[in-house]
Amino acid sequence: MPNLPLPPGAMSRIPQISEANRALIQAFESHAAFASQSAQRSGKVYFMWDFANRTEAMFQSILQNYPPPDTPATRGTIPNVPPASMTQTERDELKEDSVGRCMMLHSMIKDTSGKTAIMFGEAPGRGIDLGDDLKRAADAVKDVIYQSGTSASEAV
Repeated sequence: MPNLPLPPGAMSRIPQISEANRALIQAFESHAAFASQSAQRSGKVYFMWDFANRTEAMFQSILQNYPPPDTPATRGTIPNVPPASMTQTERDELKEDSVGRCMMLHSMIKDTSGKTAIMFGEAPGRGIDLGDDLKRAADAVKDVIYQSGTSASEAV
């Protein structure tokens, strides 16, 4: 996960972050390259979509009290039990991991350094453009995470 400090109120906005993440998933599914990459189960758009979906499964675990998905991020540190059966520390880690994954995906979508392209095996200057719709959807997720003024009624 990125070593970005998460804003103090972000953990209480899990429902809103999840909603924004679902909109990001829809933006991936609307991307011109998604259908072919999904059919091949390969490519930058597909793998980012898959990452966002696994993140959404983590959010649903938190919101619906389901056991968390088995992901490399949670394997070995988060038990495979519903959050209500976890310790407070384990629940907090699951929340922080899920929000941190959103931040990591945002940084990959908005990357202009070429590092993300290299990670997906794209030749410099010849990779798939993620497009404005995906970038706006990623910005919307980040905006919800960094929003201020959360009320107690929004807490998870």
